[in-house]
Amino acid sequence: MRFLQTLFLFIVLFSNCTSSSNVSLKDYEKQLNTLLEQKNYFKLRDLLASKQYPLTKEKELYYNAHITKAFGERTRSMSLIKELMTNYAHQLPDSMLVNILDIQAENCLYNYEYGQAAQLYELILTKYPNQLDSNEKATVANAKALFGALSKVGPQIMHAHPTVTINSYRNKFNHLMTPVKSEGIEADFIFDTGANLSAISEHMAKKLNLKMIDQEVELGSSTKIKVQTKLAVADSFYVGSILFEQVVFLVIPDEQLYFPQSKYQIEGIIGFPLIHAMEEIQMHKDGHICIPSLPKEKSLHNLMLVGLQPVVKLTSGKKTLYFTFDTGAKNSELSNKYFKENKANVEKYGQFQQNLHSGVGGAEKSSEYMVSEFPVRLGSKSAVLSKIPVKLEEYEFYNEFDGNLGQDLFMKFNTLIINFKYMYVDFE
Repeated sequence: MRFLQTLFLFIVLFSNCTSSSNVSLKDYEKQLNTLLEQKNYFKLRDLLASKQYPLTKEKELYYNAHITKAFGERTRSMSLIKELMTNYAHQLPDSMLVNILDIQAENCLYNYEYGQAAQLYELILTKYPNQLDSNEKATVANAKALFGALSKVGPQIMHAHPTVTINSYRNKFNHLMTPVKSEGIEADFIFDTGANLSAISEHMAKKLNLKMIDQEVELGSSTKIKVQTKLAVADSFYVGSILFEQVVFLVIPDEQLYFPQSKYQIEGIIGFPLIHAMEEIQMHKDGHICIPSLPKEKSLHNLMLVGLQPVVKLTSGKKTLYFTFDTGAKNSELSNKYFKENKANVEKYGQFQQNLHSGVGGAEKSSEYMVSEFPVRLGSKSAVLSKIPVKLEEYEFYNEFDGNLGQDLFMKFNTLIINFKYMYVDFE
């Protein structure tokens, strides 16, 4: 009898242990999925590396494909995706397959394989429409149309160069104006990490004799205003003395790049695909830009890529926060996400106001709280922003993050360094 009681007790205890382990594994995977949905690849990487519970091979491949893509390891990401889709595709739910196709398309875009990216977006739309809500369908359809129109355009090429100094300058709006040249015509374009694609005004595209592509696409901006644009390609395009080939531009109607209250016309914008290709950019307070021939390695690793958007990790007090950063933005700002998570303090210490929020396409009124004395530590340096607005509206380009960094922070230091090879942002 005692043996049976002991055996029974062992079975109960073993069952409880097994049940507890299953619950814990379930919670662990739930945490991983939540971080993936939030696009918090820093925490996702750390949690996955902790190996709290063993995952199946397909799930390891799935999460690591996302992580390696986010931290610039595109070749590794594509290799993981190939292994996953070759050996385990039949075991994955449709929701995971859609995510894999999406990051596969993003990897293609970083390699300027526009046609392949368009095919992947087409596959998502035709095979997995039930996995997308109406907004997601519209976004994927727009991406398919945009990159499908570029399917016959060759990959962007940057010619090898020694260390280059570009004699840029800051205009009265504090935009970093950078000399460019195409077809013997010179102009000054804004150097803008916040622009997912390079852009050009309609009249400037004609002046530079760019190859026009007969396809209209809808462009989102830092406001909620949607802009209808066309596409064009420059066979050769110089940024300073650096030669690029097959450079894609969004062609935006002149009036959408004109700000009547300031009588300011934007001619063009050097966007993320050109900036990312430079690997390391040193932007100096006096305006000039240095592009070293060999990027410098550091141990910071505080930068990740979400879509065609760089996102940096920083601290404010005891909080770790995640910000997009925009060298074309005059001021930093905190997002609606930050407001929701810090509502009591923002309402207590901030001052409510309405402001005019400007971007490509025009301006609109926005509601915000103005907060004072906001501390920031980014890379090896610390600073305090005397004022920063907390936005009450949601803006698509940084919905998942705590805010957007602008020139008010960058100008506190002599040099802003953005390194896409070793994935860090720092100041000197």
